[in-house]
Amino acid sequence: MASKFYLARKIIEQNVALYNEWFNLRPHLGHFNWAIFLILLGGREAGKSYSVTNFLVDQFVNRGIPFNWIRLTAKQAQKLLQNNAEKLVDPDIRRKYNLDLVTSGGNVYSVKRELREIHHKDGTIEKKLVIVERTLMARVFDLSTFYADKGSLYDKDFLMDESMRYNIAIDEFQREKGEKNTFDILYALVNQLENIVRSTKDRIKIFMMGNTLEEASDILCAFNFIPETFGTFKLKSKRAVIVNIEPTEAYKKRRKGTIADILMPNASTFTNKIDTDHSLITKKKLIRPTMFIKFYKEKNTWFTVWDSNVIRKYHNEPMNVPVTAMRPFLDEIYQKELVNNTIELFNSRSYSFTNLITFKQFQKQLEYLIPSR
Repeated sequence: MASKFYLARKIIEQNVALYNEWFNLRPHLGHFNWAIFLILLGGREAGKSYSVTNFLVDQFVNRGIPFNWIRLTAKQAQKLLQNNAEKLVDPDIRRKYNLDLVTSGGNVYSVKRELREIHHKDGTIEKKLVIVERTLMARVFDLSTFYADKGSLYDKDFLMDESMRYNIAIDEFQREKGEKNTFDILYALVNQLENIVRSTKDRIKIFMMGNTLEEASDILCAFNFIPETFGTFKLKSKRAVIVNIEPTEAYKKRRKGTIADILMPNASTFTNKIDTDHSLITKKKLIRPTMFIKFYKEKNTWFTVWDSNVIRKYHNEPMNVPVTAMRPFLDEIYQKELVNNTIELFNSRSYSFTNLITFKQFQKQLEYLIPSR
């Protein structure tokens, strides 16, 4: 009897998930019992940012926990703060929690007002709503200017209150297709999070929301995992969960016939469709290293070329074969012709790779390199 009830409930849950128009965050919050990062990937207007905003505001209203909201650039962050954070918190969420918000610098405050009589010198009396209480609800930052925040964000006494948590959202953490590459997103993200939490390891919830899957982002490469199917993926060693949201029938119906659907029906920003090119991935047995390719001094940016054309991440192989230094000042002989040759071999698809993540990481390192040449 119990098994029949269980199966019936699962069928109902699956149908609800299939036809629900918006992403539901609640089933995924339990992952924070062990995880720090919850990464949400899905088509535009799926409800990722809305659901996270609603959760963070609920935490503030009902538990007094402020949150941090991060965007890529200062311009994007400033847009969120305009008109008293009009774009940060949706109007219906404001109405739901009866929020009255004002901003000061990068801070967003929830305020209470009272009707007061203002006595003017000419003897007239004016009734005016005056702010009598303000409480910090959110801080809005960007990644591109993390260096300006160094030493000014961390509050060493914040977690002295056992009820407090670090609630952090990084919205649209991936560059849009064609967006100018002006800084290292991963480096900036790590430094900005370090500015906020320092060595804190617990009582942290970091939400990361992204739209497009056309290219592997810098952030996903850092987690060493790129989802190739829809679903929920648990990365225990990274204390992370990636939710690759499958478009529901209700979502597809709502998006059908929109401008994006008419003009760019196959763009992953709107469909979240996954088209993964595996043509350069090989599983053949590796015989011997023939070259090392170094992008920086850090070993996690080194690659080993096996059998002249198969690239794998460096795994402490003996350095007894030639090295191509992709930048000067790496304590290796820098030869521009070798760098150009490596780029040409990649562009002509002459290299194979042991797995998809290695291919994407190598590609990202080349993308960082090319603007500086």
